Amino acid sequence: MNSILKDVVAVPSSRGNTIGFLTWNSLSNMLITPDELKQKLVDSGLGAGWMPKDIRLPDAFRRATSEKFKREVAPGVYENYMFREMASTSAFVQRNLVCETKDTRGRRLDYLPDAGALVLDRKTEKVESSFISSMAQQLVNNAALQFDIYKNNYGSTTLRTLITCVLKSMSPTPVRPSGGVYFIPAQFEGNLDALVQFVISLEKGEAEKVPVMNTTDMKNMVTRKLLDHLRGTLAACENGVANQLKKNELKAILEDAKTIVSNVKDYEAIVTGDLQEMEAYVAFIREKVASALTNMAD
Repeated sequence: MNSILKDVVAVPSSRGNTIGFLTWNSLSNMLITPDELKQKLVDSGLGAGWMPKDIRLPDAFRRATSEKFKREVAPGVYENYMFREMASTSAFVQRNLVCETKDTRGRRLDYLPDAGALVLDRKTEKVESSFISSMAQQLVNNAALQFDIYKNNYGSTTLRTLITCVLKSMSPTPVRPSGGVYFIPAQFEGNLDALVQFVISLEKGEAEKVPVMNTTDMKNMVTRKLLDHLRGTLAACENGVANQLKKNELKAILEDAKTIVSNVKDYEAIVTGDLQEMEAYVAFIREKVASALTNMAD
């Protein structure tokens, strides 16, 4: 990242001399109530329209029972505890605490499918628990406490998804092979300011925005990165079709590809050199997306 930034920050920012911005953000694990999140979205300027879907009780319940626990009970012998779903109806969801005993060679020595259980009543939003040992009691009770937290709070995964969705609305181009740093065209400066303000308002959030100046070197850099992005998008479409991904997984890839192609228009005043290669990639992606969507519909 330092090699990208060293030339970018060398010139003072001014609106007419800026082609866009580099931006990145990070978010550590945290919780936030729906009311708090809505207020932060409004205060930042993003608006309440970016609020995620309401927290679903079964999702919070499954999240609370997703952790695993391992302990050594004898030299070379371990107990592995995990929750497994036993039933899900319109009235309740049941998750059992399973205890699997293995040795260091991976051989199963014992298996207990009902060391404990948690049952969520969808109507009352209450959880009933059962257990057969002090260890199971501790794990079951902890999961019940976690459920009380998760049903009233969004977590970092939801917040990161929200941030990514906002970022995608600003025609981003990744500038690092490993991701995490994006170029945003200058016309989205107001939206980007709002996103940065929102992220830094979060308890565990950090975000930065650095101007990219209107120089030949910077325009060439953006052009290269946009081409890399288009190549990667085409490859993702081709691999998704070739690997026969699940319909919902492939559809997500294709929808992203359609968005990326439509974003190219936001770079018309930035890109340099012969645009023939870029136009060819755009055409290839459109053709691949159209063909894949047609085959999915058949």
